[in-house]
Amino acid sequence: MKWMTMVMGQATSSSYTQLFLRASPRGTRSGFAVLPDGAGGALTVTVLPKPWVQNAGALREVSHIAGSTTHVVMYETEFASLRSDASVRGAIASAVTSLATEQADLIAVVGQPSKLVPTNPVAGDPFHELIDLMLLAEKGSIDSRRTTFQGGLAPSFLRLLVQERLVEIVEGLLFRARPRYGELAEDLVTPRGRLSEKSLLMSMATSVPRVNSTFDELTMDTPILQVVATALRAIAADRLPRQIMELRPSIPSRAVQLLRYFSGVTMMERERAVLQAERLWLEPLDRAWQPAIDASIPVLRDRGILPDLAEASTDAFAVHIQMEVFWEQCLEMALRGGFPTLALSGDSAPGEGFIVPAPWGVPMDREDETDPPAERFPDFMFQSADLVMLADAKYKLHRGTAPSSQDGYQLFAYSHLATLRGRPSDVAVILYPGQPGQEASQLELARMREQDYPLWLGTVPFPSRQDVQSQATWSAYVARLSESILGLSADWVSRKRKAAA
Repeated sequence: MKWMTMVMGQATSSSYTQLFLRASPRGTRSGFAVLPDGAGGALTVTVLPKPWVQNAGALREVSHIAGSTTHVVMYETEFASLRSDASVRGAIASAVTSLATEQADLIAVVGQPSKLVPTNPVAGDPFHELIDLMLLAEKGSIDSRRTTFQGGLAPSFLRLLVQERLVEIVEGLLFRARPRYGELAEDLVTPRGRLSEKSLLMSMATSVPRVNSTFDELTMDTPILQVVATALRAIAADRLPRQIMELRPSIPSRAVQLLRYFSGVTMMERERAVLQAERLWLEPLDRAWQPAIDASIPVLRDRGILPDLAEASTDAFAVHIQMEVFWEQCLEMALRGGFPTLALSGDSAPGEGFIVPAPWGVPMDREDETDPPAERFPDFMFQSADLVMLADAKYKLHRGTAPSSQDGYQLFAYSHLATLRGRPSDVAVILYPGQPGQEASQLELARMREQDYPLWLGTVPFPSRQDVQSQATWSAYVARLSESILGLSADWVSRKRKAAA
């Protein structure tokens, strides 16, 4: 099936009218959706994190021809104007509504938006965007179950991206493979290297002029290529669900084509190849192959996963990442590096040392007959110098001078009620994601009426596409994020002490 990126104005039929879609209406889900058009084709939508775009909320105009495959790349909260005939629009709208309830936050049919500037679709291979999204999902490693792709066919979809990543990397490195000296042992008529005593005595006794010799020889059968070739063989032999393979049907044949260049390389068992990949030390001239080794490991570890029958019952499917959880985990990694006393809440439970009673309690004379109100907790509490901080992660692009009404009231309640190991908090902080590379900034507000308690609105950089490419670049990002928050905390402490003086 051919991938096409349609451009504005391609449709010429006067019968074409528009269907409006919105990516991640609440701005909290990134992911991927396949929406059949009822004529053998499909509209596929990739939804990327909103911090990766300069101007969020654009209207992307796309035309779709029935029976073809059109790919749309959008960012969270953006709109798409899809031009096609009535039957296609109806089929795609029906496919959106057939997605599972939890996918409603990924893509939705909406009315015509107003006051938006039309923008052309994102150009390029859609799988480059998907691989970046997969790598981002992988980096939420504190609790991977909460940040990996979720939804129908998610394991198989992720596996397809892993395979595409490896094939793409190897295609770019194929002619950069270097031979290395390896130790060989062969029976030779003209002996060389170290001779086997047993073989030499046997040759003398039988008059057969062959002696087993052990010697060093340049060979392409290197540990690096053994790992890569074994992973390519796993791709060529894999079988994924039809809905998944139709997205990238060329992957197995591309893997087979690459294997022809590895004909002299020894294949290994998958488990042994994983162990070898994890133990490899690459010399400086071989460092270019590190991405291929990194991409081979997930291919070798996992086998093709068939979905449940319930998941495979429809051709429409979607997978998503909970971006608000991913952002919380980014901040957790950074805060752990800068504040050893960090306590965090999760799964609707307070962190160690947290006490956050509900803002409204049950009267003492009615405690036995009434259930207590549900409790909510800030994401983090920690100490900076001698002060107790409470912090909440908000996955929003904050450009105003005040938090939203809901966030403001939530932090107002926390500021009165939250304690860490018996101590009330001194400062409240909301941490928002900014664009990658953006300098950290913040704004101070004061709690009314007395104005004796500060709320800081901090914006710190979101990870870029480059930051998620490898563990080394990710670790560097987390370190920079930790430094940014530590820099902001100096203002929290100094301003609080100055106000108390």
